[in-house]
Amino acid sequence: MSSHPLSTQSLLDLTDLFEHSRQPLADIEGQRVCGVPGWDVARMTSLAPNAMEGWVDCVGYAGSFPAPCGDERVSVNLEDDDDPSRYRYRCPETFRLKYVAAAEAGVYAVRPAAFLGTVAELLAIPQALRKGIDAPTINGILWNLGKARIGPAHTDVWFVRGLDQSVEDVFRHFHAPTLPDQGLILTSGRPLPEFIRPPKNYRFAALRDVLVDYVTTPTLDMDLLHRILAAPADGTLRPVLPVHFDAYTNTLTIRSKSNKPWVIKGERQAAAVRYMYEQALNNRWLLSAGEILAAAYPDKPTARSQRMQNLFSGNTELDDYIFNPEKGKYGFRLD
Repeated sequence: MSSHPLSTQSLLDLTDLFEHSRQPLADIEGQRVCGVPGWDVARMTSLAPNAMEGWVDCVGYAGSFPAPCGDERVSVNLEDDDDPSRYRYRCPETFRLKYVAAAEAGVYAVRPAAFLGTVAELLAIPQALRKGIDAPTINGILWNLGKARIGPAHTDVWFVRGLDQSVEDVFRHFHAPTLPDQGLILTSGRPLPEFIRPPKNYRFAALRDVLVDYVTTPTLDMDLLHRILAAPADGTLRPVLPVHFDAYTNTLTIRSKSNKPWVIKGERQAAAVRYMYEQALNNRWLLSAGEILAAAYPDKPTARSQRMQNLFSGNTELDDYIFNPEKGKYGFRLD
């Protein structure tokens, strides 16, 4: 793993780089390498070069460069220079020698193990179940990340890149009778077009679409993943809610105050907030105290807190996230 912690935006940038790291190009020796040239990396990502250490390898140097020529760019050959920190080319307008920094001419590829290990981490897949990361199912295209708990069940999760170019090979693999009937396939590119029916009960999701975009630390929307898995093959999903509850860390995030997530300590408090969130998914935004308390104390129908204030006693953050607009009714404070 890299020593640099990733922000959500950095992970999105790396996801794009990972998707494009399969593109072939000729290097300075005329050999085929797969990766993204430095001048495109600079355009595609906000990551500083030192932040890419541990995530990205330089796999060679490009054999050609899109040199400016009038209002457009023309591909010109790059040549070695006496100065190892640069490569040279003939300007297509003036025919004079010009130079490209070696870092800019470098061809870069995201390390699959580092990137996919991060995705497996976000899915809380145990290390022992991640063997498929180091042994691709289809070389450079498809990996099995392991089993993740999504909703009530443990589900096989796969990762695919370059799906547009390899959809036949990928579908053939998932139609194999030896594989389970259901699983989640994450992709670094675009999701499948809606008119293409996925194999068996597999469901595709673009990683970009299932990252919670309003928190700075990478977080997967596990509820959305559960809904994608549960949706019919041609089903549509409701839009992202203004509130998100992570059942693994018991953290509530409200979009309008996303810089201040609420980490809920008590087990029963967390059960109450989880229930409120589950009801919000069904468009029930205001609940009676009795209903919420019953969810918090499923094992104690009588001996339980009779009031929300008692359940959340000692929790000073309650009023920032939950409000009581009318007697006995509670909902999320979304403003």
